[in-house]
Amino acid sequence: MKRLSEKIVDDIKSKILNGEYKMGKRLLAELDLAKQHDVSRSVIRESLRNLESLGLVTIKKGPKGGIFASKSYHKPISDSLKGLVDAGQVTEDNVFDIRLLLETYATAQAAVNADTADIKHLKSLLVIPPDKKQDAQWLQANRSKFHLGLAKASKNPVLEVLMNGLIDLLRKYFKDFHDVDFEQKSLVSHKKILENIENKNPEKARALMEDYIIGMRDFINQSTHEKIF
Repeated sequence: MKRLSEKIVDDIKSKILNGEYKMGKRLLAELDLAKQHDVSRSVIRESLRNLESLGLVTIKKGPKGGIFASKSYHKPISDSLKGLVDAGQVTEDNVFDIRLLLETYATAQAAVNADTADIKHLKSLLVIPPDKKQDAQWLQANRSKFHLGLAKASKNPVLEVLMNGLIDLLRKYFKDFHDVDFEQKSLVSHKKILENIENKNPEKARALMEDYIIGMRDFINQSTHEKIF
């Protein structure tokens, strides 16, 4: 027999997945949820913790805080990967091996499946505002958006979730190397990759992404070993 908290998780989860609670929608406050489900606030808190661990709600503190519907399906994956990192079981070589598998495939699939909206979005990420051209930290964050955009353009939701989990992990737990020259070279590589995606040339796009990732790995090996994922 399911516990009360599990039933509430199932109810809210169903409403998020069927679209009744749209992405970013603010849910009722804890007290109101407790009244709605006729349970104590402690039961609601347990339910919300479970939903947050599943990536289905985001809980924000402060004046503009609250409980918001989310669809961060990658969160359990990134949390599991974090456990491996914390246990010292993940190396830079492990990360690059996975990137060579996932990102080259995502790039090739994007070249096959990307639609007009995907191309427009990816192109927009390669147009750098004048005041950001020397902002290495901003450029790095924008580069991550491009890689996530490639995964979305592949039209494979499983691949998109895996890529989001990987990028989320790297963004949170690996120190970024903020180097303007590196980011500008990355921009040139990404423009070539996108050109071949737009021209529906999956093998060339895949090869360019492979070259880019290997080049990044070599750069790390030749640098002071700061992580620049």
